[in-house]
Amino acid sequence: MNFFEHQDAAKKNTRRFLLLYGIAVLLICGSVGLVAGAAGYLGADLPKGRLGIGVGLGALGTVVTGLLILGASAHRISQLRGGGSVVALSLGGKPINPSTKDPDERRVLNVVEEMSIASGVPMPQVFLMPDENGINAFAAGYTPGDAVIGVTRGCMMGLTRDELQGVMAHEFSHILNGDMRLNIRMIGVLSGILLLSTVGHILLNAAPRTGRGKNGAGNAAMLFVLAFAMLMIGWIGSVMASVIQASISRQREFLADASAVQFTRNPEGIGNALRRIGGNARRARIRHPRAPEAGHMFFGAPVGSSSMSSTLATHPPLAERIRRINPSWDGTMLPPLHPETMVEKAPESHRDRLERTMRRTLEQPGLGGLNELLPMLALSGVMTQQHIEHARSLLEAIPASLRQAAQNVYTGRAVLYAMLLDRNDKSLRDAQLHHLETHADPEIARQTRELMPDAVALRRELRLPLLDMTLGALAQLSEPQHTKLRANVDALIRMDQSIDLFEWVTMNTLKRHLDERFGLARPIPVQYYNLKSLSREVSVLLSALAYAGAEDRYQAGEALLVGESAVQGVGVELLDDEIADMRALDSVLKTLAQCSVRVKKQLLTACALVVGADKTITTNEAELLRAVADALGVPTPPLLPGQRLV
Repeated sequence: MNFFEHQDAAKKNTRRFLLLYGIAVLLICGSVGLVAGAAGYLGADLPKGRLGIGVGLGALGTVVTGLLILGASAHRISQLRGGGSVVALSLGGKPINPSTKDPDERRVLNVVEEMSIASGVPMPQVFLMPDENGINAFAAGYTPGDAVIGVTRGCMMGLTRDELQGVMAHEFSHILNGDMRLNIRMIGVLSGILLLSTVGHILLNAAPRTGRGKNGAGNAAMLFVLAFAMLMIGWIGSVMASVIQASISRQREFLADASAVQFTRNPEGIGNALRRIGGNARRARIRHPRAPEAGHMFFGAPVGSSSMSSTLATHPPLAERIRRINPSWDGTMLPPLHPETMVEKAPESHRDRLERTMRRTLEQPGLGGLNELLPMLALSGVMTQQHIEHARSLLEAIPASLRQAAQNVYTGRAVLYAMLLDRNDKSLRDAQLHHLETHADPEIARQTRELMPDAVALRRELRLPLLDMTLGALAQLSEPQHTKLRANVDALIRMDQSIDLFEWVTMNTLKRHLDERFGLARPIPVQYYNLKSLSREVSVLLSALAYAGAEDRYQAGEALLVGESAVQGVGVELLDDEIADMRALDSVLKTLAQCSVRVKKQLLTACALVVGADKTITTNEAELLRAVADALGVPTPPLLPGQRLV
């Protein structure tokens, strides 16, 4: 199943979820209506009016209950509008400082950084749940740019690096598969149908305190009866909540486990992580009171081992998950590691790892994507162990001064500014530095000047990974700092009156991913289900890609003809390169981002055919294709060393 099929599956899950939610609301409202109607009928003083009173009270109870449920769901969804970070904070998570020196926290961040670069997803913010000793993790957010990763202390301390990598690969598959948006909606909606059960518990606790005074006994009895009725009817909501979570989540957990094996090519990593859950006294349990409503989000069932064998559990049985990964499993579990026993193998050298990556890539030239002319596009929404190893090698190749500064909330801005300094024109570079000295914080301007030599000399293929690394730190800026950052970035880019590919990618990366994290981005509605009315936009897109790898207009025209086969009937033409420039591309992508998932697949197939028309993919073409895919909301892994068309 590829990225686009995952998106279709997510839509089907959403429809199923809404149907089950509607059934739950009807059952709860109907039950309240029946109870209220029966109470009105039996308690009426006038026999002739009993039926009318019963029907009236039943209807009133039904309507009021429905409004309360919908209101509670709407209120909770509104609370979660802030995205993944709000969910993580509500579960007791605390953000891990990107520049942390703690070795265990650093190890988690390193694994997430590798996964981020390997998958083409911006570096998510990582939260630690310090009070949770169960082995668990989750991914939350509305979009990949808004995503956060949460890990428990037990997960951080109790797993080897390979096992932690398997868990993170599982969570990244949820990000790539489009599961997160539905997960957040489920949290909000489930709080509504669990409302009566919650109220029932509150009334049950309050009843003994009302038993004092002259009429205390009667009041307490009424509250007990009302609490009992609420709990009985609320039980319907609890059961339906379990049905919804189980029907949506169980198969997605199997899929995420399988994806983690596919990503890492190491079934023992995630398999042993699951075995350590089984061998941990606390298993995957989360003690936080909000764990039940968010149970479907976690790597392991967060409410204890008893639910693992339940028909309505949010997660499949632990043993079944392990056997699907390792059919020859002997049934034994593993105890969690402790810090003093957590000994890892010495890491491979950069040279050995890169040679092994190249060898594997050449042995498997298409990586499952030979039927798609461009393997990297065939892997949209997917990553492999080769991509993870390649990402690690890229991180190691970045100078330590830039890598360390990119992980710091304060100095991350200096890294970004330094990468935008002109590489060739010293006078222009001096003007850019002067602008920072007058418009940025003085210390940031000084650090930018210090980082300038390494940033200007940075190899081209390392600039995008470094840009991705800074996003985790930049997301923690205050709103005024973020506003100033964006203004300075815009000024640095526009000083030479032109926009190159890296500058365009930088602007769009900040716009797409930081705007989401600072709540400035609006959801992009689907407006187009075919390309018939978008011939101009498609022409600009394919023309820009054609010129990116062509030596002349004739060669660009040949590439365009190849890509046109994927969008037949649209009326594509090769535009002049002055017309199909970065500014025009930026404008048309805003429109094309409003296409349906199926149309985006058609567009990206055409893009792949264009850049692959000459059977050679340049760095320029690979970066531009990834940037286009990102603008359309399709995370795509980087091109591997030695990977080419065949």
